[in-house]
Amino acid sequence: MVLAAIFFPRLHYVDQRPALAYGDEYFSKLKQKQVDDALKMYTDGFLQKKGEEWHRLLTQLDTQNGGVTDFKTLGSKIAPEQLRDSTEIRCVIVQGQITRNTLISEEKLTLCPHQRGAEWGIAGHEITRSDTGQHRLRLVDTEQSLSP
Repeated sequence: MVLAAIFFPRLHYVDQRPALAYGDEYFSKLKQKQVDDALKMYTDGFLQKKGEEWHRLLTQLDTQNGGVTDFKTLGSKIAPEQLRDSTEIRCVIVQGQITRNTLISEEKLTLCPHQRGAEWGIAGHEITRSDTGQHRLRLVDTEQSLSP
């Protein structure tokens, strides 16, 4: 570990397990048709910029393809994000396979430290349809993610 600190001085350990659990909680809420509760898991900045649009999208996905019937985590990775003031925060991208009645998609949640006192908040979300490769929104709003 000492060698790592010498050769990689900016290397920081980030325990990804809480972020993975947060991602599971989010998809569990969608599976239980609790879209409003799931939306509360996003950062304030994400909701201010895309909240209404994202609510419509999630509702539309359920209406057109049936609700979430299953989800599984495919992996996660650290995603350092740099803020305007050059501060670097450690976010985690959680990748999952989401199954709806008539649609399978790969989704990536960008989870960052959150300002409302919660440990994490969803600062970005990307959806890619498995059948067509059609891509939906990737907004990462880290400006509103840091704790005050």
